[in-house]
Amino acid sequence: MPSLKPIDFADIFGTTLDHLSEATLKAIAAENWNYRVLEGAERDAIVLDLLKRIESRRLTLVQNEDKSRWERGWGENLDDFEKSGGKLEALQPKYIRPGMPVRLFRQFVQPEDPNFESNWYSIYRAWFVNKHLAAYDNIFEFGCGSGFNVAYVAQQFPKAHVVGLDWATPSVDIVEGLRAKHGFNVAGRRFDFFHPDESLDMPMGSAIFTVGALEQTGTQWEKFLDFIMRKKPACCFHIEPIYEWYDHEHSLVDYTAWKAHEVRNFWRGFPGKILELEKHGRARILKTKRINFGSLVVEGYSQLFWQPL
Repeated sequence: MPSLKPIDFADIFGTTLDHLSEATLKAIAAENWNYRVLEGAERDAIVLDLLKRIESRRLTLVQNEDKSRWERGWGENLDDFEKSGGKLEALQPKYIRPGMPVRLFRQFVQPEDPNFESNWYSIYRAWFVNKHLAAYDNIFEFGCGSGFNVAYVAQQFPKAHVVGLDWATPSVDIVEGLRAKHGFNVAGRRFDFFHPDESLDMPMGSAIFTVGALEQTGTQWEKFLDFIMRKKPACCFHIEPIYEWYDHEHSLVDYTAWKAHEVRNFWRGFPGKILELEKHGRARILKTKRINFGSLVVEGYSQLFWQPL
């Protein structure tokens, strides 16, 4: 049975084995990374089910300025957080579903461990946060959702001020609860990608990041990009599903994700715009990396890191 090795993690992350820390290597060694590639009838069943869901529009769609879904979803995490007395485990997003097949190296695979995706993300997040956010005193997560990234960053860098922004009220309440219950140096604030709040104070040298949040802006990301260009943070880190990077003309696995992006009206056009800004001397692209890992429907963890100039 194949299994992810440390060198595979390095390749997926877009780094080299010698740049994985001892802590990362130890975390990898602690989990079960065995998986089985789905082939033949099993693979066909996955593809057919996805295509039928796409054709019948049985996938959740982006609805501009409709935040009711997020009020309900993050409201569930808020309820769990409060009922548990503030346990951080209650912040695990419910869209990470245990036991499901995942996308890996442009194939569908069935992991042996039902928590394969959540375990993988925990290691990926730890690597990303400690490699890319450690130098910043002010860190902003836009679209912070359940607050589980805000909590993690605040734990890693107690002296940094971490701001969690979301348009859903429960998300803001969760972040405020993190400060009240755990003493984290965090603040929650309402923020709408479609109507950016210009009064937001972003100190010079700040970092911003998003994780699966900009996907919900579809093609309506212009106002947020303009906002970033005006605020000029030191660096922008986007970990998102990126429509343009699928090989939909040659890979059926990629085609299902590409088609799902279209039907769901997910984020697209943004990487090309950043490239255009770079050509005009208004931005600098630091890293672009397709992450060959994802959930059953899309690859949600690709990297677009850049700086406004």
